[in-house]
Amino acid sequence: MHIRIGDIVRFISEKMEGKVTGLIDPTTVQVFVEEYGFEIPASIHDLVVIHTDFSDPQEAARHPQATEARAIRMESADTLYLAIVPDNFHQLLNSRFELFLVNDTQHSCLYSIAFRREEKYTGISAGNCNPDSYVSIGTYTLKEIDTNIKAVNIQAVFFQKGNTSLKSPVEAEVKINTVNLCKSNIYKHTRWFDSICFLKALDKEHLITFEEIDEQQLQQAIRSKRETVSTTVPRPQKQIVGNRVEIDLHSHELLETTAGMDNKAILEYQLEVFRKTMEEYKLRKGQKIIFIHGKGDGILRQRILWELQTKYKRHHHQDASFKQYGYGATLVTIK
Repeated sequence: MHIRIGDIVRFISEKMEGKVTGLIDPTTVQVFVEEYGFEIPASIHDLVVIHTDFSDPQEAARHPQATEARAIRMESADTLYLAIVPDNFHQLLNSRFELFLVNDTQHSCLYSIAFRREEKYTGISAGNCNPDSYVSIGTYTLKEIDTNIKAVNIQAVFFQKGNTSLKSPVEAEVKINTVNLCKSNIYKHTRWFDSICFLKALDKEHLITFEEIDEQQLQQAIRSKRETVSTTVPRPQKQIVGNRVEIDLHSHELLETTAGMDNKAILEYQLEVFRKTMEEYKLRKGQKIIFIHGKGDGILRQRILWELQTKYKRHHHQDASFKQYGYGATLVTIK
C-alpha cells in the first residue's frame, strides 16, 4: 500500500504511531507524533499504514476494523475557535491561509464576523454554525491579511432546542500578525481538519495570546528564555574513556525527579543537554562523543539523528558499539 499525506502510520521498529504530514523524498516522509507534539522524518520501509482515507472499498469491506477513522484525540473545550489553515505548511511565506469559525460546543450558534483595519470594521459574513462543526470565513494571502485584516471580530449567541443550560454569548477580537503566521511551531493537528492548523479559543477561560509583540518585548523574552535554560539544564555527568566522552541521556541520570513533567518536557530537556554538549565540543576536531539514549520507544534516538543530519551534519555519526551499548547509543566524531 502506498503511503500518502494524511495516512495514520505505525512504526515497525519503534513503539510509536503518527500522521503523515509531508513527503521529503521518494523513500522518506514526515510523520507527526501527537504524543510528543512534533514531526520526525521516517523511512517508508519502517512504516505500516493503519488507517488511510484512500482505502480500496473491497479491502475496507474485508477489514472494517482497519478503516475506522482515527481522529486526533482532543477533549472538547466547549467553546468557539478561530482556525487558520495554511494550504502549504512547508512554504508558509508563499501559502494562502483559510480562516474558519469552529463550533466546539453542543449548541448551535448564530454568528457574525467582521474584519478590523485601523478603527474601521468591514462585515464579512453571518450565519448559523451547527454543533461540533465549522464554517469557512475566507482564504487570503499574507499580503491580503497584512493589508486588509488587522483583527477578526467574532460575535456569537448559542441555542439548543429542548431542555438545556444557558451558554453565555461570545464576543472576541483576534489580532493577526503575519510574522506569527510564518512560525511553524504555532500549528498543530486537530480533529476538524486534515491539514495542520492554528487554533485560537474565543472565550476568556481558554484564551491563548496571539497578538503582536514589539521588538523590545521579544528580545527580553528571548533573553529570559536563555537565562532559564542555562540555569535549569545542568552540565551532564560525563564518563571519559580514552579519547571518548560518554553522555548518558536517560532522564533518571539527568534529573533528580520527573514529577510534574510530561513526556514532551522530559524529551526537550534531554535534547537541550545533547545540544549543549555538541556546542561545547564542536570545535575539538577528532573528539568522539557517545550519547547513550537507550532504545525505549525510539523517539529520543530519532530526534538526535535528525539534529545530527541537519544542524550538525558536518560531523560524522554512527551507531556506537553494539557489544557495549546494544542499539542504545550513538557515536559522534567531531570533524
